[in-house]
Amino acid sequence: MENDDKKKIADIDFHYLKTNSYRTYHVDGIFGGLTSRGNLYAELFLERNVTPKFVKHKLKETGELGDEVIREGKKGFIRQIECGLIMDINTAKTFHTWLGNKINDFDKYFKEQIKND
Repeated sequence: MENDDKKKIADIDFHYLKTNSYRTYHVDGIFGGLTSRGNLYAELFLERNVTPKFVKHKLKETGELGDEVIREGKKGFIRQIECGLIMDINTAKTFHTWLGNKINDFDKYFKEQIKND
């Protein structure tokens, strides 16, 4: 009779809805650490060349753009932080497992293909 007292749940449905602010981000790198409350934070960035502040080109007699003669602005690369993630340790462990599984899937289905290219 004790099983009759327990509610049996066979399935549970989850519906995924994208918010109006949903975006897809390209990620070239990640950095972060632990917060003072023991959460994990990660900031995702893309890496790109610096956009110049000013560029001057020669103009050909035909009216076409010629060689660049002056470029002003910062030198180096930009690491543009796209978003930050904060999660508790249980979510981080789940994320770690999920990411490991996706890496294993890649190795299984694509590694040989890339090796042969």
